[in-house]
Amino acid sequence: MARQASARLEEALKHLHDWEPAVHAFVDLLEGEARQQAATADAATSHSPLYGQIFAVKEVFDVAGVATTGGCRALAGNVPQQDAVVVQRLKQAGAIGIGTLVSHELTFGLDQPPTRNPWDLSCYPGGSSAGAGVAVAVGAARFALGTDAAGSVRIPAAMTGTVGLKPTYGLVSHAGVLRAATAPSIDHVGIIAREVSVVTDVLKVIAGPDANDARTLHHLPSPSLNRAMGIGDLSDQTMAVLGPATVDAMNKTFPLDAEIESAFEAVLEVYRSAGAEIVTIELPGLAEAIDAVVTLFSVELAADHRLRPPAHENQYNHLVAGALRSAFDMPPEQVETAIRTRVALRQAIDDALQSSGAAFLLTPTTPRVAMPLDGFDPSEELGTLIPYTCGFNLTGHPALSLPCGFTKGGLPIGHQVVGPRFADAGVLSIGHVFQTKTQWHECRPALPTVRQ
Repeated sequence: MARQASARLEEALKHLHDWEPAVHAFVDLLEGEARQQAATADAATSHSPLYGQIFAVKEVFDVAGVATTGGCRALAGNVPQQDAVVVQRLKQAGAIGIGTLVSHELTFGLDQPPTRNPWDLSCYPGGSSAGAGVAVAVGAARFALGTDAAGSVRIPAAMTGTVGLKPTYGLVSHAGVLRAATAPSIDHVGIIAREVSVVTDVLKVIAGPDANDARTLHHLPSPSLNRAMGIGDLSDQTMAVLGPATVDAMNKTFPLDAEIESAFEAVLEVYRSAGAEIVTIELPGLAEAIDAVVTLFSVELAADHRLRPPAHENQYNHLVAGALRSAFDMPPEQVETAIRTRVALRQAIDDALQSSGAAFLLTPTTPRVAMPLDGFDPSEELGTLIPYTCGFNLTGHPALSLPCGFTKGGLPIGHQVVGPRFADAGVLSIGHVFQTKTQWHECRPALPTVRQ
């Protein structure tokens, strides 16, 4: 259809300009480049599902000619000459890049970015990919890319009422993702959108082998990705939830909010009504994942900063600089313990699913909803958001967060679907069934009348 891409771009830009003074999701707006891409798309005859769709990326993905700093002043001069591989693949599929999105400095989660939650401007919008969740929630982008080392795609999705996928480890290339802001063994390129169907279309394009990233050379994307929306009901599915011993252990890390618990019970009824059988499994090691993830994230990310001149230290947030210094001196025994935790948890998840006959695991995405920013200290509180997400960064299992309700105060709630490694198509199919039976993903935040 003539000018369809340009019309989509104008609609996205309207939402962006209406909302951006209040939510501060973008770092660089690439309006001129986007208009050129839209004009090209208008003239094309492609039938690709992504043709003319508007997207944005967290400011850790290389975009040619645009500074990629991960929100860190020490990296201000880092201007790549070519796009990250995933950005290249999206553009080749006809998608239109509209800009780059705010991140916590180096994705550490220790500073306080300017981004605000569109459902309540006084509340936190999620993890380091919060800009991605916010941009999608307000309609400034059809989908967005983020990175997820402990939940930083799924947590913003849960807190902004959007869908967030952390694919299987090794399914999507990290080539062109800022090394100084990533922990290679636990980080994943992730996707945020409003609908599971859009996430699926994006994953089909960006997944697959890349000679520039050896992690992608061990497994081909499943052909079933092309049939990921084919399940109409769940009558042949057994799905697991965490048993009481695991729930008790998780509650010791941070107690599950009563409204999230109630919403999750309603989620299970939706799956039961679709024909699924729900069983329980115990994963006591899941609560141990937090320390292991923090250890691996710190030491792996810090490795890229070890040789930077000491004079650059004042260009880091002081908490980030302190974390880097601590990671330089981390005892080898601590790293070894984290690796043992990873291996044990991966095996425990696989064994528990197999022995129970369950193909998928259901959990809340976060134990709490978006917290007020007044008095919020990321360095103290971010760990309270990751108990249900970070374990699957360790193990590499695919995990999808879906909106499933709101608190009485109007804040979004999310739940999580986890599947076997490289069963991303199945996870997405489960999510699609949930969205056909609910309308939570259709809810939109109201544009505030008072800008903050």
